[in-house]
Amino acid sequence: MAGADWISDEVFSAAAAALAGAVTDEELAAGLLYPAVGRLREVTHRVAVVVLEQTAREGHGRAPERRTAAEKVTDAMWTAEYPELVAARKR
Repeated sequence: MAGADWISDEVFSAAAAALAGAVTDEELAAGLLYPAVGRLREVTHRVAVVVLEQTAREGHGRAPERRTAAEKVTDAMWTAEYPELVAARKR
């Protein structure tokens, strides 16, 4: 999404800080080093936004758009949508 041609140490550090900052006090108390997997979508969104913002600050990748980093990430996220399957009736 960022279209960055390289990832600086600052981008990597910003992503790591966002990940570490996503761990709640409850998760830390439970001994978790990373956020719970049930929060994967929320946390990956947060990290992606930080990466986009940092690459923009550094002037890497694509030119900034009118949309915010959060909007771009939300629009790009995949959502599992499965059709409801109903067994055919025997005739």
